[in-house]
Amino acid sequence: MFEVRDRLLADHPNDPNRPSPEALNAPEKAGEASEGELVRHRHSTLMSLLEYEAERQAEERLQMQIDEDYYDHLQWRPEDARILMERGQAPLVFNESRQTIDWIAGTEKRMRKDYKILPREPDDEQGAELKTKLVKYTDDVNLTQWHRSKAFKQAATAGLSWLEEGVNRDPEQEIIYSGMEDWRNVYRDSHSRNIDYNVDARYLFRRRVIDLDYATMLLPDSAAHLRNMAGRHEDQDLGDDIWYLGEKLTGASETEWTSAHSVFGARAAYMSREGYRDNSTRRSVELNECWYKVPERVPVYAEGPLAGRVVNPADPMQAQLAGAGLRTYEAVKFRMRLMIATREAPCLDMASPMRHGRFLLVPIFGYRRARDGLAYGAMRGMRDIQDDLNKRRSKALYALSVNRIVMDEGAVDDPEETRQEAARPDGIIIKKANKALTFEKNMADFQANAELAAQDSQLLRNAGGVTNENLGRDTSAQSGKAIGLKQDQGSLTTSELFDNLLLAIRQAGRLRLSHIEQFWTEQKAIRIAGERKPIEWLEINKLDPATGAIINDITAREADFIVDTQDYRASLAQAALDNMFELLGKIATFAPQVVVSVLDLVVETAELKDKEEWVARIRKLNGQRDPSKPPTPEEQQAEQAAAAKQLEQEQIVTGTAKANLEKLQADIAMTKAKMAEMDVGAVLKRCETLLQAMQAAQIVAMNPGVAPAADEIAKSSGFVDMHEGDVPVVDPQGPAEPPLPAIPESPQPEPVEAAPFPTLENNR
Repeated sequence: MFEVRDRLLADHPNDPNRPSPEALNAPEKAGEASEGELVRHRHSTLMSLLEYEAERQAEERLQMQIDEDYYDHLQWRPEDARILMERGQAPLVFNESRQTIDWIAGTEKRMRKDYKILPREPDDEQGAELKTKLVKYTDDVNLTQWHRSKAFKQAATAGLSWLEEGVNRDPEQEIIYSGMEDWRNVYRDSHSRNIDYNVDARYLFRRRVIDLDYATMLLPDSAAHLRNMAGRHEDQDLGDDIWYLGEKLTGASETEWTSAHSVFGARAAYMSREGYRDNSTRRSVELNECWYKVPERVPVYAEGPLAGRVVNPADPMQAQLAGAGLRTYEAVKFRMRLMIATREAPCLDMASPMRHGRFLLVPIFGYRRARDGLAYGAMRGMRDIQDDLNKRRSKALYALSVNRIVMDEGAVDDPEETRQEAARPDGIIIKKANKALTFEKNMADFQANAELAAQDSQLLRNAGGVTNENLGRDTSAQSGKAIGLKQDQGSLTTSELFDNLLLAIRQAGRLRLSHIEQFWTEQKAIRIAGERKPIEWLEINKLDPATGAIINDITAREADFIVDTQDYRASLAQAALDNMFELLGKIATFAPQVVVSVLDLVVETAELKDKEEWVARIRKLNGQRDPSKPPTPEEQQAEQAAAAKQLEQEQIVTGTAKANLEKLQADIAMTKAKMAEMDVGAVLKRCETLLQAMQAAQIVAMNPGVAPAADEIAKSSGFVDMHEGDVPVVDPQGPAEPPLPAIPESPQPEPVEAAPFPTLENNR
């Protein structure tokens, strides 16, 4: 119980055995301490932290070394190999775990990431595009892709590697430097848990063995101390001078077998333990590069484009805003510092010259142990299975090679000699008469070990996450779709490794971009070359003599480094592309114009060589433009001309439609007027006829004797009685209609002149 408790305390971020990083800031009486005392105090604290991390990371580094040995076919322990060699059997290695690492590393090489620079300000798109080309140029001159692939392979194998971004002091080389660093040379703050190491880490150590003459020229003020600390190059043991579980940790270059060589001969490479040492007189010294953070109270901008940044008068960008009168405030911030020292004394201590205030080494993790954050790679889970595979195959081979002899007592004179003869293919064995002597093959032992070895081979595929389908081997899957699904399974299992690499590339790119914006201040012409493209020359920081302005000023503004989000998993990306083509094939049957309009997006998704050229030509044919880039003056003019032409056509169409509408409305009004006139005339005629009929009826009613004369006049005029001969039918059971009221007699009117019948006009 107490051992578990002590282990948990040691693994806790507040480890009581850990030297306090807070002591880096100052001694207890900082006001009374001189600068030299402060530096010595910091050196003492840093060396204590280095010793603490060396001890804490001892297990991790031992296991990482073994992981890389397994990849390099160093898989037999000396004591096990010795037993095999003594019985005449070679310690064979059937290194199937290596293929898993090679597949992971090969996938990264085939699916390398692309990236681009995005502006932070609305009108800086052109500057961001220029910086994208500059970052790719620095990739070429520094062989960044190869360094990155090497670091990723080491992280996949052992669990940890480092990308480096820095500044080169050699004037004959590019000032911006990038590379990788072996995990053996670096000690990190093992209490850091954040995915961004800069968030919660306080220090980082890198150990280097440097030739004495170069070290004294680099640090002339410490030349005497360096000479005292120097020794033979092979004596400067860069490996971990730490003992763990009774074994001394070894470095990568330790490959001598010493006395083991005389025992194992050519097979000694399987038992690497001791470092190779020669008699060179080359003198070197070990230096420690210590990057550490100390809290300081500093002025910080409270407004403007530099809000939140520490005031630094030496920064050219801040110098341009010196007269703007921006408000500032005091804050406590961690400031990065650099110390170069031996184990005994500091040689240099200074504030970090980098504006970003971050560590220059970026970790690439494989996996991290949840208990204590220690790193491990894909090889860790395959080592035990690989050991069992080697031993099972060795046992099966031994069982198949040897003969078991069963004989009566006294059948031969020398049993040992008989054993040796039986092991030879052309051996001769003389036995005595009447004595039995037979040979037996232990086939059951052979078959059992062979079957277990076959299972180990399959278990290695499962443990490493790389299936037979990923490796292109024979598979039990029958259809292509089933094979693709199994390939996807392997890709998903290893996706965390590629995701960690993506994070490291983004963090390293952020450092590189910051270095370009800070240190690339001189005028320079840079050659940008591409396949089947003319050479492009970019002039940066060029002074315009006419205006005095600087053209393509890299340091004027800041941008952001963004990694492309293309899928690292080749099989999944291919499956998605196949599904996209299948969908487009269906759409093309009824809407081919849709396929043409999105063809540039399809090609941009595919993994093709010179993909940008493909996309550019397709967009040119379709009249499309790159949506991620601002329009050029030519494109703006073309858009304005197209908009003006479209507006003109719209005006013509609108005018024609308006004229047609007005003519149609006029025709409708005229038709309505005619219809109204026709209707009014008919109504008038009917009304006049009705009025005349009523007047005539009134006259007849007043003078009944006039009716026969009126009928005769109507008949002679051609009128026909439409109801003549009709007899009204009266329902006998129905009520009788009331008789008409009698018309009273009235005096006869005096004759007057005939007046015209009143009209509707007169009766209004």
